Amino acid sequence: MKYLLCFFLFCSSLIIQETHAAQKENSYQVTLYYSPQCPYSQKVLSYLKDSGMKIPMKNVRLDRTARQELEQQGGHLIVPCLIVNGNPIYNANDIIDWLKTHQEYLSKSTR
Repeated sequence: MKYLLCFFLFCSSLIIQETHAAQKENSYQVTLYYSPQCPYSQKVLSYLKDSGMKIPMKNVRLDRTARQELEQQGGHLIVPCLIVNGNPIYNANDIIDWLKTHQEYLSKSTR
């Protein structure tokens, strides 16, 4: 019984580690909603350019569908807004902090 419990705990630990690794690799679906005229959007865009990160972006000034998506998913028509797995982040500094923290899981552009 003691060996069975140890084996179960060992297998459970492996499954949890594999699941956690898989979540880290594929768990972030992000989209940045922005307006080129917004200074806070420009701050986030500048960070993305300087860091070489490429993420999906939608210009709400030019794209009516993007405006509707932002209002539906985020609840407000405020930019910049980073939608992460359906959850909005509105503040430019908070967006940049999130991107810095998760940059290893986001794509890098080829410079």
